[in-house]
Amino acid sequence: MTEPKSYLMTVTGTAGPPSLSEAARQIGVDVSHLSASFGVVTIDAQQHLYAVEVDAAASVPPSSDAKPYRGPFANPRIAPLGADDPDKKRGSDE
Repeated sequence: MTEPKSYLMTVTGTAGPPSLSEAARQIGVDVSHLSASFGVVTIDAQQHLYAVEVDAAASVPPSSDAKPYRGPFANPRIAPLGADDPDKKRGSDE
């Protein structure tokens, strides 16, 4: 099994999604460790909860925040059903 390249973490925003800079501040990493192409994705707007994708190489300090969701959470590769697995050769039973 390969090590993940990224993982997801939650952040909060009171007047809509936070900026990537604000999300990085909340997590405690440099903004360069967040995926700009992933951006800030709404999880639950009523609870002001959003997700960002963090580079797995980033060292995230432990959180003293008592919020129920923080992360890191797995960010598996998602592909259409029946898509070829790049780690597995066709015709292999392994």
